[in-house]
Amino acid sequence: MAAKWMRPSAGLVGLATTVVLGGTAPAVVAQGSVESDRAALEALYDATGGPDWANSTNWKTDAPLGEWYGVVTDADGRVTWLSLQENGLSGSIPSSVGDLSNLTRLSLYRNELSGPIPSFLGNLSNLTLLNLHSNELSDPIPSFLENLSNLESLSLGRNELSGPIPSFLGSLSNLTLLSLGSNELSGPIPSSLGNLSNLSFLGLGWNELSGPIPSSLGNLSNLRYLELQSNELSGPIPSSLGNLSNLVRLYLFVNDLSGPIPAELGSLVNLYRLVLSFSWRLSGPLPSGVRLLPWLADLDIFATQTCAPAAWRDHLKASSSVGGCAGVDRTRSLMSPSSTRRPRAKRRAARRRSRR
Repeated sequence: MAAKWMRPSAGLVGLATTVVLGGTAPAVVAQGSVESDRAALEALYDATGGPDWANSTNWKTDAPLGEWYGVVTDADGRVTWLSLQENGLSGSIPSSVGDLSNLTRLSLYRNELSGPIPSFLGNLSNLTLLNLHSNELSDPIPSFLENLSNLESLSLGRNELSGPIPSFLGSLSNLTLLSLGSNELSGPIPSSLGNLSNLSFLGLGWNELSGPIPSSLGNLSNLRYLELQSNELSGPIPSSLGNLSNLVRLYLFVNDLSGPIPAELGSLVNLYRLVLSFSWRLSGPLPSGVRLLPWLADLDIFATQTCAPAAWRDHLKASSSVGGCAGVDRTRSLMSPSSTRRPRAKRRAARRRSRR
């Protein structure tokens, strides 16, 4: 029988056109409805090994969606949160997820999802949290993330992402957390990240980033955690980091930083942990203001040429050094400057081990 194309009535604007091939026509599912959300979740289940998930309670049943494991709905039954972290999802994220138009939080942390970050996630304009941390996602950070202007938390760390950190991330002005660590990202840190005035956590460690630390990061007045460790960053530590009065943790270890530690770091009155080790070209005296920081519990200058009075040794990781310059004599006896940097292949292997 020839196909008969049915023109949708005015009351079905926005619905899929029904094709009748004889017999009963299939049910029409409205886009942006509880039914379309159900169909999207069922497609996710099928595409990511649902039968093998750690927990799939009520999935693909007639139970209300809010009773499906990891799903939260609003008063109208629309899906607003989807949290399936550490649940054994595998394969690629299906396009159906982009149909969850009311979604505000998507957390697929620590699964075995692979492939690129899919472009249809850019349709989720209501997202405030996107957590794809600890998967096997690859390729560059996609440009469509710029559309997610409501994002407050973006966590893409511990994947296999490559290429540069895109400068448009600096336009996501609502971000409070940006986690991109333990990937294979390269190139400079964009100065535009200094525009993220609400940011409290910036994690870029364990990548292949190069060039200087942008002085614009000193504009992040709400920042509490700055993690730039294990990259290929060079040049001096910017004095502007002394403006980060709320900073609790500063990780700059295993880089190629040089010059003195700026005295302005002595203004970081909330600093608890300062780790600068394995940047051999850091040199000169440790500023006296750093020793007087009231909350500082962990100060690590091992494998640098930074000097500190022997009286400070209880506050240093290099506590067995002798003489007036803790962190110099012992460091020189253990390693040469060239041995403080791990080959790139070994750094990648270490990142992969950390994802297991």
